[in-house]
Amino acid sequence: MNGYEDRYMPALEEKLDSFRKSDQEREALLLDMVREYSQLKMMYDEKCSDYDNEAQSRRYWQTQLGNLNRQLVMMRQEADNNPFVLALIDGDGAIFQDAFLKAAAAGGSDAAHKLLSEIRNHVLDVYEGAAGSWSIMVQIYANFDGLSRKLTSVGILKSPAEFYAFARAFTLNQPLFNMIDVGSGKERADHKIREMLRLFVTNVQCKHVLFGGCHDNGYIPNLEPYKHDSKLSKQFSLLETTPAQPGFHALNLKVVKFDSVFRDDELPERIERVVTQPPPQPSAPQTTLPVRQNSSPVTTMASPQQTTSPVANARSETPTSGNASWATLSKAGVQGRTISIAPTKPAQRKFVLLNAYDQRLDERLPKYDRLTMERFHARIAKQKLCNEYHLKGTCSAGSPCPYAHGEKLSVSDKLMLQHKARSLQCIASSDCRNPSCFMGHHCAYDDGACPRGDSCYFYYTHDMDRNPAMKQYEDGEVEILGRH
Repeated sequence: MNGYEDRYMPALEEKLDSFRKSDQEREALLLDMVREYSQLKMMYDEKCSDYDNEAQSRRYWQTQLGNLNRQLVMMRQEADNNPFVLALIDGDGAIFQDAFLKAAAAGGSDAAHKLLSEIRNHVLDVYEGAAGSWSIMVQIYANFDGLSRKLTSVGILKSPAEFYAFARAFTLNQPLFNMIDVGSGKERADHKIREMLRLFVTNVQCKHVLFGGCHDNGYIPNLEPYKHDSKLSKQFSLLETTPAQPGFHALNLKVVKFDSVFRDDELPERIERVVTQPPPQPSAPQTTLPVRQNSSPVTTMASPQQTTSPVANARSETPTSGNASWATLSKAGVQGRTISIAPTKPAQRKFVLLNAYDQRLDERLPKYDRLTMERFHARIAKQKLCNEYHLKGTCSAGSPCPYAHGEKLSVSDKLMLQHKARSLQCIASSDCRNPSCFMGHHCAYDDGACPRGDSCYFYYTHDMDRNPAMKQYEDGEVEILGRH
């Protein structure tokens, strides 16, 4: 046995060792396989989950895409259903042709029709096809009071009322045309136009914007952002009336002129009025009358119509005696008359002051003190005074007048009543030419100093020119001030 063990035992141990290694390798391989399988399974599960998520997302976005496509189609349909062209015009600078303005209401209708035709022709030149069916919306902003008075002062209109009739007719002629009164004050029309431009320029239904404000450089900053946008810049046209300011040409936008509708020049400052000089009076012969003792010689003037008067006839028949002279004069009809030796002053002519725009200016009244005001208010607290009676001397109401007449006012009380009457607005306002009118025709405060602001009864005169340029007398004669 010992010989057998010595020969075979080492070989068996080697085989057993090899078997053990083989078993270990098999175990390790199996463990690796199980581990890799677990990782693959986990990755597979993740991929399946990702796939499910992607499938759900795809279905969701497909649904969203379908909804957005439908909304886009609806928006395009809406935009195509109501397209319009917007014209924004600063009416203080873009002035209609004189012929339209002078025709008042009829001119307003004609101007609206002509402007509609001009805008439609321009749109057809820029676009093609369905552009002819686009609606035309026109918004004109202006200070009606200031503009109407300016047009009246330069002789285009007879009265401001004609401009209001023109504006009403213009607005009524077309359903989308509006002339809007922004009132007096700087930048009011500018502010309206800027906000309307901001609101409509990105509106998909607004296909084109016609901008009529090339007379004012203040609009340039609002238009500059659009010159860099190739899409929006194509939707702009600049309406040039008076020559456009240089900054507008730098915008590289389309420029159009409607000379058949708007003036191409600015309004004149004022009408040059010719001063009417009264005709020279022919010199009258002087006649010196002899007078009684303690009297001075009296010089009389014969009128150009009657060069021989009873006094002159009497003078020619006067003898050397002074008493006979007065007897003769008595026969001529001068006995009992009072003959003044003071020099005769010509009667002072009444007038009203006008500014360069033919608007009436009230002469400044002297100031009053506080005690005078308190005393006056205490007096009128019992019964108000009649303005006509105390300031004009007559009362149109007659005996049933509810206001106090009575004795003549003192100088201080009359001054207070004049100040009080100036707070009442004359119905003719700046058009009043009655030199005896005691009412107010503009705000008593200087420009910008009125504490009441827009609540003032005379708010529309706050930016009025207060510099006197003319005198208009009660007979209609006009005198230009400040000229030699």
